[in-house]
Amino acid sequence: MAITSTQSSDSFNWPIDSDKADPAYALEYLNNPEHFPSFSSGLTELISKYGYKGRPDHTDDKTRFLLSKLSEAEISITKSTVLDWFREKRRPNSSSESREHMFHVCFALSVSPADMEWFFGRVYFDRTFNCHTVEEAVYDYCLTHKLPYRHAEKLIAVIRAFPDPKSPSGSGTVFTKDIIHSLKRCETDEELLRFFKHNKHIFHQWNQTAMKYINGFDKLIRGKKSDKAVINACKAGKTFLPKEVRQCGLIVQEYLLAARGGRFDYISGKSIDSVDFMLERMITLNSGLSRQAPVPLFVKRNFPSKKTFSDILNRCGSSTSYDSIRKCLILLKFYHFWAALLLQPDLIDHSPFDIYCDETNALLAECGYEDLFPGNPYDWLFLWASACKKPLDALRGVISSIDSA
Repeated sequence: MAITSTQSSDSFNWPIDSDKADPAYALEYLNNPEHFPSFSSGLTELISKYGYKGRPDHTDDKTRFLLSKLSEAEISITKSTVLDWFREKRRPNSSSESREHMFHVCFALSVSPADMEWFFGRVYFDRTFNCHTVEEAVYDYCLTHKLPYRHAEKLIAVIRAFPDPKSPSGSGTVFTKDIIHSLKRCETDEELLRFFKHNKHIFHQWNQTAMKYINGFDKLIRGKKSDKAVINACKAGKTFLPKEVRQCGLIVQEYLLAARGGRFDYISGKSIDSVDFMLERMITLNSGLSRQAPVPLFVKRNFPSKKTFSDILNRCGSSTSYDSIRKCLILLKFYHFWAALLLQPDLIDHSPFDIYCDETNALLAECGYEDLFPGNPYDWLFLWASACKKPLDALRGVISSIDSA
């Protein structure tokens, strides 16, 4: 089975080939930069749509054009930074500074909302707006109404000067989609400022929907202390009821399935109810991609470390990295879907790949994130593994191969 995804605005094709389930194929695919759109090519496409008439391969001309647009908008980005973008020396990461630069570019070019969504999701590999922050909520309003960057700065300064009221008693979580609906009703600066004046208290937390689902998957997947008794019974050759097994975390249920096949992995002395044990069993990855892994640097940086996932799952602080939380959500959904199907093959009787993609994309959309995109190396790996006959083994094989390279 070969599944091809095509980006509508360019000529890239991304095949997801289930007939090539060997980790060596996935590593070879990830190692070929032609399989993924470069930031330079995406940025070139964007400026060409918004006034650049020069040659697409002329770095200096493209740099001069973009710097002139930034200057007209009274926005400052260094020449060396823009040159590095076009020379592929620096692909912007998911840091707050890089996100700010992406907004600067969109303001300077007066990019439409549709093109901005494409640029962020398909070129920068991050969500467009986090409207649970004052700055990005104002950017959304200003870009939608074609207002300049300096206007956005003035609005933000006014809002920051507003008193910070306490949350009303009994108020619940306000989700980003609710804020977006409220912002869309603001047609004037006065309406926008009135909204912020009465609701400034809600702009302190974000990713609430995503964290709700992450916590839900965590409870279903992670082992529990009580699961140890079922594991010991299995090792002792005792019989146990299917109901007892189904009450275990999915990670333990998968272990017991392998054990019934005579494959007792070594887990003595490990805390089966810990996040670290769960992640180890899910992806056998200890420290992100190895520096020696035979894949390009931008691909390595595209894969979060085990510590990043562990911090999210252990709720260590309030993560502002939308990219890391999105990727954690994708990992948990992938494991939950395919582990449940492995344990109960009759759950789905047709097109599990399509169902997986539909469910994952619906989940991402509800959390305010972009769909799975095969032009993103991280997303491609999960799509490729899902098209293989043994998705869990396929994913683990690739990550283990990368980590041991």
